[in-house]
Amino acid sequence: SQIIFFGFAVHVLAAFYSVGYHQCDELFQVYEFAGFKLGLNSSSELPWEFHERMRSGIQPFIVYWITNFFHCVSVTNPFSIASFIRICMALLSFTATVKFLNLLEREIVTEKLKRWLWYAGLLFWCIPYFHARFSSENFSATLFMLGFVMLLNTMRHKNSYGLFLVSGILLGLAFVSRFQISFMITGLLAWLLLVNKTRFQYMAVIFFGIFLALFVGMLGDQWLYNEWTISWWNYLDLNLFQDKASVYGKEPVYFYVEQVFLQLLPPFSVAIVFCVAAFWVKLHKHVVTWMTVPFILLHFFVAHKELRFLFPALNFLPFMLIMSLQQLQNNSHPAILYFKKEGFLRFAVVVNMVALLYFSISPADNTSYSLKKIYDLVEGKSPVLYYEG
Repeated sequence: SQIIFFGFAVHVLAAFYSVGYHQCDELFQVYEFAGFKLGLNSSSELPWEFHERMRSGIQPFIVYWITNFFHCVSVTNPFSIASFIRICMALLSFTATVKFLNLLEREIVTEKLKRWLWYAGLLFWCIPYFHARFSSENFSATLFMLGFVMLLNTMRHKNSYGLFLVSGILLGLAFVSRFQISFMITGLLAWLLLVNKTRFQYMAVIFFGIFLALFVGMLGDQWLYNEWTISWWNYLDLNLFQDKASVYGKEPVYFYVEQVFLQLLPPFSVAIVFCVAAFWVKLHKHVVTWMTVPFILLHFFVAHKELRFLFPALNFLPFMLIMSLQQLQNNSHPAILYFKKEGFLRFAVVVNMVALLYFSISPADNTSYSLKKIYDLVEGKSPVLYYEG
């Protein structure tokens, strides 16, 4: 309970202080689209993705209605509205993570490893920061996790057609919000059919829920673009068939391996990659393996690569680490014994807490905090701006 409380506090802290965006799509393809519907900008000022009708209208719709609500109560500061949205997103992701950990902790044998699971699941240094982002990666990943947890809980306890339907809707909305999550959804559905042997009528209800979500996505697209279109199909057509994303760079196949080793804080990244590989090998029939393997590996073969594309897999990383440790706890290999030393683990906890604190209280980009200070300084006045250079 102490870890849950601390995880909650850090999530709120990260949402409050991580002003701005991790990557500019978080701003330009969500908030700017909503700004167009609010009359704050024109279509000519929007990125090319808007004119190609290839971004979902669901997130801009949410920003649009939250902004209208705040305007009704005379709150017009965009930074305050964005902070509220980040806090809501962080709390939703936090709730989904708690439910996910509750679902899977029964597979952990010892109380010590269960505590490590909760610690890693809620306090791994980059997770609260990621959960605070109202990006398509996090929004889609959170919807997927909620649908996944509801689906497995329903299968284990209730077998309720209504809950299967809601699970399908959540999975479908996750797909509509970010189309790459389809790799993870496909893995989950394949596991249900081939490994779990889920009954046909339950699978039919899940698929029906997904199709309902696709229709909701079409409604969101019609609202955003003022015409009937299917944004996920437009996205596939442009980026897969026409390969337009390659304009922004083509990275080598090993790009993600290199970036994971660098970004997940070496030497700990070595242990993380080893544990993920061990999880896939040792637990090749586990549902998490079936979801994460296609999602991660298929990204290797997409020409344009960014590490953020793999962010949805972060939610499953702590469980994979702890399960791997559980599987390897009796292994006497020198490298494994080294990573299990108390001194190494204490050092890892200290480094993690320092990184967690830093990312929880730092702005997400280099300009948004300064823009917020300028906005607060000149609000209601007529500023004179001086440009140098």
